[in-house]
Amino acid sequence: MALRLERHPRLKATFNFVPSLIDQLEDARRGGRDALFELLARPAGERTPADLAELAERCSVTPPGFGERWPRYGDLRRRLQRARRAGALSRGWTARDQAALEAWFLLAWLDPMFHGEPEAARALAADPPGAAERDGLLALHRRLLADVLPAYRRLAERGQLELSTSPYAHPILPLLIDTSSASRSRPDVHLPALGLKAPDDARRQLQRALARHEEVFGAPPRGIWPPEGSVSPEAAALVAEAGLAWMATDEAILWQSLPAEARKRESLYQPWKFPAGGGEVAIFFRDHELSDRIGFVYHHWDPGDAASDFIGRVKRIGREHPGETPPIVSVILDGENCWEHYPGDGGPFLDALYQGLEAAGEIATVTPSEVLARPRSWPRLENLYTGSWIDADFHVWIGHPEKNRAWELLARTREDLVASGSSVESQPAAWSELDSAEGSDWFWWLGVDHFTPDRALFDHIFREHLQAVYEARGQRAPAWLRVPIVPAAAARARAQLDPLGFVEPIVDGRATSYYEWRAAGRLSFDSGGAMHRAVSRVKDLYFGADARQLHLRVDFAGGAPPGPGVDLEIEIRAKGTRRLRVQGLVAGERPVLGAADDRPAIEPSPGARAVLAQVLEIAIPLEQAGIEPGDEAELRVSLLQSGEVLERLPGDPAVRFVVPGIEDESGLWSA
Repeated sequence: MALRLERHPRLKATFNFVPSLIDQLEDARRGGRDALFELLARPAGERTPADLAELAERCSVTPPGFGERWPRYGDLRRRLQRARRAGALSRGWTARDQAALEAWFLLAWLDPMFHGEPEAARALAADPPGAAERDGLLALHRRLLADVLPAYRRLAERGQLELSTSPYAHPILPLLIDTSSASRSRPDVHLPALGLKAPDDARRQLQRALARHEEVFGAPPRGIWPPEGSVSPEAAALVAEAGLAWMATDEAILWQSLPAEARKRESLYQPWKFPAGGGEVAIFFRDHELSDRIGFVYHHWDPGDAASDFIGRVKRIGREHPGETPPIVSVILDGENCWEHYPGDGGPFLDALYQGLEAAGEIATVTPSEVLARPRSWPRLENLYTGSWIDADFHVWIGHPEKNRAWELLARTREDLVASGSSVESQPAAWSELDSAEGSDWFWWLGVDHFTPDRALFDHIFREHLQAVYEARGQRAPAWLRVPIVPAAAARARAQLDPLGFVEPIVDGRATSYYEWRAAGRLSFDSGGAMHRAVSRVKDLYFGADARQLHLRVDFAGGAPPGPGVDLEIEIRAKGTRRLRVQGLVAGERPVLGAADDRPAIEPSPGARAVLAQVLEIAIPLEQAGIEPGDEAELRVSLLQSGEVLERLPGDPAVRFVVPGIEDESGLWSA
């Protein structure tokens, strides 16, 4: 991102670095250990079967579309999937295949702007690349990692970008200050039985962040991105107390903070001064639509058309803005998340956008600190709503039993640390481990909001940080920290049968004949699996495909569908993620909505059909499902009521199956 911006010296931007990420980059620069890189560098003769299995798993994870960019890589991945599924990785899979897979993996996660580097060029010229090319790519990755922080510092010292920070280990500041603050935006939230109130920890994480930022970049930051845009009056007071000039969050927080009569669009396009902690802090509120267009929409577009659309929308804001002073439009997004979904890792779009902004004389790019340096008075915000940039609340991090259990473990560990008489000065290692456990992502991956196959691993590492709090002061960690938060995969009684061949049912909501779904895969649910109920609402889930469509069938427990207030959400993961939603589980043909990635499904999904009568039958074109023959797909369904998850099926692991192609049909056929 820094190097792309450097090509356009008249443009300015702001980048935020979380100190815990800085630590990882600095560790890599110093040659620190990395488990995956060490495994990739291990000589073939020293690798165990477990090593090979892990590498096969990890090196199959790539950005969307790379199997199509390099067909040989796509063929290799599909062959690996079949071998793994047949339990025959040791047969027909050679050391040359393995080396090629690893080299392609390292190329896939390398920005195309570095394909001209000697190591990358040699790997791309080889067909297929081998162990030597893989080792060269490993060295290239390490060299590029070492250049990241110096590149941003260089541009900051030049004045082309501003660097901001976040609290050290990325905690949700309002919840760290007081978990009960979650009830301000969601009065119905289920809070942990043992709450946490740790404003001193929030203050310490801010102070540590400021010191680390100045150490690495040579100057203190003037602004902060509160993790996940999470704000509250108490958090703002700590930010002002720390001497920071500005912070930022989402426009939904502004609308909730203003009285109804003041909620005018032009109110968004300016910073607001909020009196806090005996001082004040400026708050920038992002334009949600513009930001999310870059984050979630434009990767589907032609890069030039996307850049033109964005610039056109900014110009329209300028034309329609009342008053004599130009509007300040804040565009803020997760700068590391979206580019893997764009062609060329976002390069063509960013180049088109930057060129278009340079050519647009009526648009100027500025940093927050430059805005605040202008001789102009900004409006005062009398109230600040408590929430995040996700739905203006904190449901992603608190409220689910797993998330609440994690907060309770954190609170109990902190209580024990304080009761021991420990201080940051006397036992800094113990408090540092506590800071790490206060990070937001442990809570993000617990519960049902997001899926990762490493959920249990995150649970384990979170509890390891808490155990280390005790061990750092010479005590044995209590036994209750060794009990997993995430239930074991076997907690739900389930039996999965894999598809036997093509499935071509009549989508009429009826089990027309025994043979209609005979070749489908099936997952049965005996009990459990619901968040608030002991018995599952779903009895069986059937799944399969033909050459054109993915087919699903849901049999409800007792033959009774949940009713009009409940939707069925389908999440399909292959090269990317697709979400589809069947609206209203009542008899008849039901609307099917769809969306890519993590966006809510709100647009009709072309060609998809769902009919509910005796059972729910669904047909989804493979293109709409984001899959194609030969892909290994993961599948989950969830029952939603008013957007809240009632039940997710299955829990862990997900349904996994290979989408059959014409060439597979004869091999799968059975009678």
